[in-house]
Amino acid sequence: MSELNTALEHPTYNYKVVRQFAIMTVVWGIVGMLVGVVIAAQLAWPALNFDLPWFHFGRLRPLHTNAVIFAFGGSALFATSFYCVQRTCQVRLISDKLAAFTFWGWQLVIVAAAVTYPLGLTQGKEYAELIWPIDIAIALIWVEFAVNFFGTIAIRKVKHLYVAIWF
Repeated sequence: MSELNTALEHPTYNYKVVRQFAIMTVVWGIVGMLVGVVIAAQLAWPALNFDLPWFHFGRLRPLHTNAVIFAFGGSALFATSFYCVQRTCQVRLISDKLAAFTFWGWQLVIVAAAVTYPLGLTQGKEYAELIWPIDIAIALIWVEFAVNFFGTIAIRKVKHLYVAIWF
């Protein structure tokens, strides 16, 4: 009987998606910084672009900035959001499938950006270079993330909301 009470008092959380995003935060951080080192080296030694258009500074710079902002930063944001909302609300995410969709969808967006930037497929807007199909994918991922996040808040077991999930 005490095992049942313990299980009811301590809910199981979806740490899998948190772990996946945390690992990819490190991976994308390394990739983003590595691209930054390459383009910094190109400023000192321009021959490092090997006269290939997809290795030119102008195509790799947006890749670097977006990898650091969206891949590294976005993955960290998703990891901490999914962790905090579960722990502070004391409930599991309302949908593990939506959480998995968030993870795989976000990784697909990042890979799509990493492919399209060097090919020169951009909108030409600073920090908004992604082509419109990828923009739509980002919007869909954020909408379903919001459904999962706010749905989890809606079924919370605690009355108050911690500051950690206000932002």
